[in-house]
Amino acid sequence: MTDTQAIQQYLQLRSEFMGYLYAITRDAELAEEVYQNAAVVVIEKASSDETIREFRSWAKEVVRRQALHAIRARETAQRHGRAIAPELLEAISETFCEDESTVSLVHNEATAMQKCVDDLPQEKQKLIAMRYEHDATFDEISSKMNSTPAAIQRALSRIRKMLHECTQRRLALSEGQQ
Repeated sequence: MTDTQAIQQYLQLRSEFMGYLYAITRDAELAEEVYQNAAVVVIEKASSDETIREFRSWAKEVVRRQALHAIRARETAQRHGRAIAPELLEAISETFCEDESTVSLVHNEATAMQKCVDDLPQEKQKLIAMRYEHDATFDEISSKMNSTPAAIQRALSRIRKMLHECTQRRLALSEGQQ
């Protein structure tokens, strides 16, 4: 599987995975961060020599593992007062795996998101590419951009928010035209 194929398939599953991640983390920013980090893993693993039989299931497992890692790392469970029981996590997984009705919605969202990324200024596209395509750390990006790691992290957070809002606007417009 090529990187482009992996990216396209992964973007087509964005709505499903974002809903899944939000259900697990109960934190929109953390869900977005986990989604982006999982994208890097999916692209790296998909371009290896391993054969992937069921991309959706395989990618969902990558997303799930990244989410569990993020939850532990950020102590999200403490911030929200309780940990997610493994039984609940499994029930959420089964629900998202069984629901095939969102395929066209996912495709529409992926298309809207790509248009929003294309509309970003070149500097912001470069920042996104360094972080999510090249897996650069905040320190690496900050040294290349003559900034601080904290400023880069804030900028990426603002860009993610802009992309989310832009995607939602485009989806609302496309629904209004139908």
